[in-house]
Amino acid sequence: MYPRTEVPDEKRQQAYLYYAGHPKLTLNDIAAYLGVSLSSFVRLRQRWDWPPRHAALAQNELSKAAKDPTDILAGSTAAATSLREAARSLARATRSQINALMEQQRSGCIDDHDRTARTLASYAKTLTTARALLEQEGSRLDETEHQDETPRSLHELRDELARHLERVIAEEEARGSDGLLI
Repeated sequence: MYPRTEVPDEKRQQAYLYYAGHPKLTLNDIAAYLGVSLSSFVRLRQRWDWPPRHAALAQNELSKAAKDPTDILAGSTAAATSLREAARSLARATRSQINALMEQQRSGCIDDHDRTARTLASYAKTLTTARALLEQEGSRLDETEHQDETPRSLHELRDELARHLERVIAEEEARGSDGLLI
């Protein structure tokens, strides 16, 4: 049986801040801060009922986003905030995927342009879904007015995709990015 390691509350709270808020600090670094070995730190985390590190880091990021003073949704209820954050996170992830796809296209790595077009159409649909989630809660990704209807023909689908891509490009350019297409 191992001797019981006692850590002052202030030190434990600071260690949790490191654990949940500083992903660059390793578990060894946090254990060294507490003055214990890594195996002792593992036992202490279990005794203190700390969540797994990835879950603690994710929860910390969500709480930071909810407390962000620039976020217009900070005063909303928890359920609505989580839905809005999920929609915003989905939109951010989709935009980063679009940027990565466009970077591949710029570098000449893409040979199948039809597949690229289908992928972009899928991303446009994902952005529309994220926007619909925000509209459902009474919020918007941006202030532009639009109505999305399901396209009924290939021509309408192409036009709808063009509108979505123009909107995404405008958002990226407004954010200071060089846009999606060169």
